[in-house]
Amino acid sequence: MMDCFHMRPPRTGTSLERRRLIDRGRRLLASVLAGLAVLAILQCLESTVATQTVLLAAADIDRGQTIHAGDVEAVSVPASDAFAGALRHVADAEGLIAQVDIAEGMPILGTLAGERPETPPGHTVIDVRLSGGWEGLLPGDAVGLTASGICSAYPADVPNTGETCAIAARAVTMGMPAEPEAGSGTALVPFALPSDEALRILTLQDQGMIVAVATEERY
Repeated sequence: MMDCFHMRPPRTGTSLERRRLIDRGRRLLASVLAGLAVLAILQCLESTVATQTVLLAAADIDRGQTIHAGDVEAVSVPASDAFAGALRHVADAEGLIAQVDIAEGMPILGTLAGERPETPPGHTVIDVRLSGGWEGLLPGDAVGLTASGICSAYPADVPNTGETCAIAARAVTMGMPAEPEAGSGTALVPFALPSDEALRILTLQDQGMIVAVATEERY
């Protein structure tokens, strides 16, 4: 009879394990709730801070490079006067030409990128072989062209020192200079020129030397 009323001892090990699992679950739930609370607070703070959209360089952009849609990204940042001159939309930057090297992550300010020039009426674009003065040229720069060795072929009214002559008062740079030709010390640069000047230069440029002379003008 005693066996019928025998009481089993409590499962101490199992109860302890369950309590531990419950404690772990509570701690995990508390951590999740705390994280959600922090997220809610941050969202509330963000909603009270004025923001603006700014274009940033998505990768390094080299000076003279044409900016494409994949080169920039639009991000939301706290409103600041520091971004007053920054471009806001990808379409605003697409097709512009970097005036300086722009590092990845830098805002695309309007002063850092310029419009690609259009060919002026009555002009044609030709590659001119320069013996100097091409360093630093950007599309849109207007320069003068001075030559030596071919001045006798130019009209008497062209400014002429006897050794050099001004063969173009205003040539608009239409693209970046090509890589200098090995061993030649010259580089081809596309310029927009009046058609008569362009034809004369194409005919004579291999017979002398031509250099670009910087001016303050930009097309």
